[in-house]
Amino acid sequence: MKSTFIKLIIIIAAGTFGFMSCDILGGGSSSSSTKPIGGDPTPIGEVGNTFRVPSIPGTTNSSIKVIDNNGADSNIEFSGTVTNPVLLQLANHMEEFSVDGNQVTGARKFRITDKGIQTYTSGGKLNEGGKPFTLIEYDAKKGDRYVLKRRGGDLVRRVVERSTDNDFYWGGMFIRTIQVEETGIQTPGVSRIKYHFNHRFGMVAMDVYFEDGSEMLMWVMSSNDN
Repeated sequence: MKSTFIKLIIIIAAGTFGFMSCDILGGGSSSSSTKPIGGDPTPIGEVGNTFRVPSIPGTTNSSIKVIDNNGADSNIEFSGTVTNPVLLQLANHMEEFSVDGNQVTGARKFRITDKGIQTYTSGGKLNEGGKPFTLIEYDAKKGDRYVLKRRGGDLVRRVVERSTDNDFYWGGMFIRTIQVEETGIQTPGVSRIKYHFNHRFGMVAMDVYFEDGSEMLMWVMSSNDN
């Protein structure tokens, strides 16, 4: 069984960095798969907004925050003090992370609007181009798919559930969610990820399924709402 600490790095790699392949061929089953989502920027993408996740043993001074933006495009920075040598070795081999002693940092570009959220492909730091890839459209229907074609296998995001009742417990209350399942992940140890979204709160959780049969649900809470 992987340790919770190691799983956290795998989750970060899969959920924010690992799918950013340079093998982009374009295309998708939805016209918005790799085209910028419209809509207006929201407070979730504003500079200074922070995101809270459950405390994970083995890390200190962890932080997830928006460090700069340009309209609806925002750079979200991940940082923390890492003392586990295995994790430091992983971070040293990932170009998205910078390691200075035990301090690990990384950043990635997202598009955040009142219509949905997109990640960006390799080279997608702010003002460095990259192609957007849809993570969620808030008006999506069950069965909608977003496909990023890559050599070695497509990355697919599919809407698998859209609740009509407040049936997902989060932040001390029940809310409605849209669930998007991601497959075709090229991060070792991860088989699939299920993202949970709410039109007001953005991403509220990530359910990560590992190849060893284990599973980890991680809550995500933004200081700002849409």
